[in-house]
Amino acid sequence: MARSESDQMLVLSLGRNGRASYPERPWEEIEPVLRRVWEFDGRLRAWHDVRAQVQAAWHAHDTRPRREHRRAAAAGQVSRAV
Repeated sequence: MARSESDQMLVLSLGRNGRASYPERPWEEIEPVLRRVWEFDGRLRAWHDVRAQVQAAWHAHDTRPRREHRRAAAAGQVSRAV
């Protein structure tokens, strides 16, 4: 398997497994965890090069409808402000 193929598999797995492990958590809370996991192996591409792909894989496996995501995000902003 070529290196770029294996990197792509890791990117998809990181996003999918991250969502499966933290189904109720928003991307913003879990991204730092996923970034640390990715950066643990210094041989991989930089996080900023793969972040959008990991985020797309994360959102591809969302179980909640988009409207519910917006509502949850708005509720989170209100609770953080209080």
